[in-house]
Formats: sequence, structure tokens, C-alpha cells
Amino acid sequence: MGVSGVSGVASTVTVVANHSTNTLGMQLFYLGTFLAGLLLGVYVMIRGVERVGVRGRSLELDALGRPVGTARMALTAPTIGAFATILGITGYLLWRYSTLPTGLQLALGFGAALLGTMLATRLVAHWATQAATQDVVDERYLLQGHPAQVVKPIAPTQPGEIAYVVGGTRYATPAQSLDGTAVAAGTEVVIDRLEEGVAYVEPWVQVEQRL
Repeated sequence: MGVSGVSGVASTVTVVANHSTNTLGMQLFYLGTFLAGLLLGVYVMIRGVERVGVRGRSLELDALGRPVGTARMALTAPTIGAFATILGITGYLLWRYSTLPTGLQLALGFGAALLGTMLATRLVAHWATQAATQDVVDERYLLQGHPAQVVKPIAPTQPGEIAYVVGGTRYATPAQSLDGTAVAAGTEVVIDRLEEGVAYVEPWVQVEQRL
């Protein structure tokens, strides 16, 4: 074999090696993108959409007057997670089962990810809006589980009074014990419900025993 033959073989080996390295790199890229999307999706499911205000405070209040702030992640994290997951799946399938050039694989992968993310976002937004409009809130239980303190003793047949704080504002309301027993002033209680202007409460020590 002459010098030119050796050079040709060396060139072929170099091209094959570069091609193998490139395809391995794309495989790792697609798999890594897919895994990152899944992990981000799991994080969102666990943490949910957190709401925080400026320096822990917010001008936005919920139905109880509690500060809820603005959505920290909004749809950003779920959107990025969906985009990465679809890109990883599409890119890997194209890499594995097609002979398309790398650039075209990426273009198709990004296109599919963009389209899939837009469709998923619209579906989730539609579902959330529909669920919110159909959800009927029982206002009696809006304060269920909220801590309070008895400021006027509760008698078995006579309402007392509790005080509680919501959104930095102190409120007072007539109260009865949930089981009809007397509750002394100063007792820490938990609100079960508010009905016709009267709060039905249970001493915290009783709740704590069940936990």
C-alpha cells in the first residue's frame, strides 16, 4: 500500500471517529435535555407555584385578606420542563431512527418542542380556568384550621369571643366550642367553621392529641 493509500485510510478513520464522537455527543444532549425536563416537572409537582411578595409582603390578598404576592414561577418552570422533555424525546428518536443531518434534527426537535409546549400550555390554562369557574367555595370553611385565642370565656350555652389575625389585621368574633363544652379565656383554639357570624372552635390541645 502506497503513501496515498495510507493517507486515505487515515482520513477515513478520522472522519468515522469524528462522526462517532458527534453522534455520541448528540445522544447525550438529547438524553440530558429529556432528563432535565423530567426533573423540572417533578420539582414543579412537588413545590407547586409559589407565591411571594416584595420582602415577604404583598399588596395582593386572598379571600381571607392574607398576602399571596405574585406567582414566583408562574408558567415559566412548567413550560421549560415541557419544552425540554419534548425536545429530548423528539431529538433522540430522530437521532436513533433517522439519517437526517444533525442540524435538521435539531430544527425539527425545537419545532416539535415549541408546538407541543404551546398546545400543552393552552390545554392546562383551559382546564384550570374551567375548574376555577366550576369550583364552589363553602365560605363557612374558609378559616378552617386557622389559629385563634379565646378573649371572652365560652360557656356551654353562651357564646364567648375569639380573636385571630389574618393578613396582619386582628379580628374578633363570637365563638362557640365545637363539642359544646366550656373554654376558658386565653385558651389557644383552632377554628373549624364560621356560621351565621359565630365561629365554632376546638381547643388546640385536643387537636394536638389527634396529630
